[in-house]
Amino acid sequence: MMTRRLNDIELEVLENGEDDWVLFAHIMGIHNEAQGLSLDEAKAVELASSTCLTLCELGLARMGRYTDEHSFFPWPETVAELQARLQAELSSPPPGHDMNLNQQWIMLDILPDGLDVWHQQKR
Repeated sequence: MMTRRLNDIELEVLENGEDDWVLFAHIMGIHNEAQGLSLDEAKAVELASSTCLTLCELGLARMGRYTDEHSFFPWPETVAELQARLQAELSSPPPGHDMNLNQQWIMLDILPDGLDVWHQQKR
């Protein structure tokens, strides 16, 4: 299990995943709120990507895409491959999706270990 204390943003993302998947766009918003201002979109994407990849690397979450009314499909990639996949998915939305909609369909699924860590570390 984990050995380091998660930061406030990581904990908030885990908390938001207690009942449902966490939208990438929502994670961008968490970063904006934490900064007390509206970050430019590129910076918000960078920070949200970093948070998602860290939580996945720690084994607390997995990334994927919501594909229709009922389906979340996790991506099989790990670490470096996951970073490349996320960048590709963010820069090339599926047909019919603009960048904003795309950021809402890319999601983070919080795993049971992630919820356990959140319960242990919540402030």
